[in-house]
Amino acid sequence: MNPDFGDIPIIDTHEHLAKVYHWRPEVVGLLHFVLENHYLMAGVAAGDSKCAGRDWMDEGATPYWALTKAEGVVPAADEEAGMAYIIERLPTVALTSDWKAFEITLRELYGLDGFLVTRENWRALDTQVRRRYKARDQWYREVLARAGIRLVFWCYGKPLLDGCRGVLNAMDFLHQAKGDTRDSEALAARFEAWLDGEIASYNPVSMKIGFAYYRDVAVARRPHREVDAALRALSPEKALTESRTVDDFVHELAARVAPARGLALQVHTGTLAGNVFEQPLLETYAARLEPFIARHPDANFDVFHGSFPQWGEAVTLARKYPNVYLNMCWVTGLSESMAEAMLTAAFDAVPVNKIMWGGDAHSPEMAYGLAALFRDILARALARRGLSAKLKRDAAEWVLWRSAATLYRLPAP
Repeated sequence: MNPDFGDIPIIDTHEHLAKVYHWRPEVVGLLHFVLENHYLMAGVAAGDSKCAGRDWMDEGATPYWALTKAEGVVPAADEEAGMAYIIERLPTVALTSDWKAFEITLRELYGLDGFLVTRENWRALDTQVRRRYKARDQWYREVLARAGIRLVFWCYGKPLLDGCRGVLNAMDFLHQAKGDTRDSEALAARFEAWLDGEIASYNPVSMKIGFAYYRDVAVARRPHREVDAALRALSPEKALTESRTVDDFVHELAARVAPARGLALQVHTGTLAGNVFEQPLLETYAARLEPFIARHPDANFDVFHGSFPQWGEAVTLARKYPNVYLNMCWVTGLSESMAEAMLTAAFDAVPVNKIMWGGDAHSPEMAYGLAALFRDILARALARRGLSAKLKRDAAEWVLWRSAATLYRLPAP
């Protein structure tokens, strides 16, 4: 942990901890959270021709599919295949930031000696993981505490772990079937009823807009008559996302009604997880959101992933619009050097109260390493500015927790 800011707590604004949490704790070993790691994206990118044009979760692309099919109970042959997949590719991905962060985790939490996981040390590490997961929830809390993470935003709805705050996802509504919803007025009433039900259920901290995974992020304003016609044309069994007109209308509605409910909008921009080939990168960049943002000055937009790799767009939007915030979640694992460049540019252009960080990790172990790596990045970016110790610490506090606490109306951690 970087000694400069090791005592400053973190509000982690985006985590996928449920990705590992859904496995039964008694079956979890090293393979489970290594295969949940974004490391698999680098493995796919390493040049395996059978993965060309395929998602990392597709059958036969990586060992992840076999893991999910077996519901986490991994037969010996599949475990051997998974271990071989990881170890064979490690020399080609060991320089990536994802693996650097994960190596910190394995060394500091599980006793990895050196840099690489090998056939020789795999079993010892796996034994340590299985021992810890016998008391999974206690171990999760311990890992997050050791990372200095005091609060986690759980991005899959109602959190399953104490100490987390839930995030509702607009896609959960949009993936519902049209049913008997006949017109825009009925659709708006249905959406607000769903939204209020989610709020009553677990008091979510924000609303996630993840449409970059299935469409262009540019949102058009649709007149009610056009939405009414689109709903009439949509079959009752079809999901609302099947109509771009309906999809646009719901996102416009979300931006209108979220502020009154105290919800900021967390909007995914930039590259996509999982080597998703269906969505062109040019359709996910933050500048395409600008008309949507400009139409809703009362809504706060938390721009996720800094529009990586086109991060200048996100930095510029945060400079131009008072209601746009720059969130560097996931960027640490994508590229340490780009994260540092993005943060440095953000310090140049954006008020520090609008810069935030998140790990976007799939496990507490992954979150631990990413938090440690980001503290180093933050320390280097601030050291170059020639600031007083007080100004450096104030800036670090804004980035690590104060900006998120202010935007999301949270108490100090």
